[in-house]
Amino acid sequence: MRIAQFNALPRQRAAAMVATCAGIPRWVDAIVAHRPYPSVDRLIEFAEHASLCWTASEVARALEQSPITREQRAMHGAPERPADSPVPGAAALAPAHEVRALALHHLDWLFAE
Repeated sequence: MRIAQFNALPRQRAAAMVATCAGIPRWVDAIVAHRPYPSVDRLIEFAEHASLCWTASEVARALEQSPITREQRAMHGAPERPADSPVPGAAALAPAHEVRALALHHLDWLFAE
C-alpha cells in the first residue's frame, strides 16, 4: 500500500490496519489521528515516538491478544502468572522494546513496494 492510500482510508480501516502491528488502542488512535503523512519514513518516525509511552500493562495486554502468543500458549501451555503481574503470563512475554521493534518492522512492511 502507498502512503497516499493509507492517508485516504476511512478511519476505521486505517485503525484496523495499524492494529495488526500492535494492538495498543492508544497507539493506533494516535497514528490514525495524525494523518496525513508525507512519507512512510514520517509515519514510522511518528509511530516510534508514539510507542515510547507504552505501559507495561498495554504491552502485556497486546501480547496476550496476539494470535502468535495465543498459538504459543496453545502449543506450550500458559506460563505461570507472577503474583504482581496484571496480565496472566506477562513476565514471560517479550519486553516493550522488542514489541516496539516488531510493530515498527510490521508497519514498514505494510508499505513496502
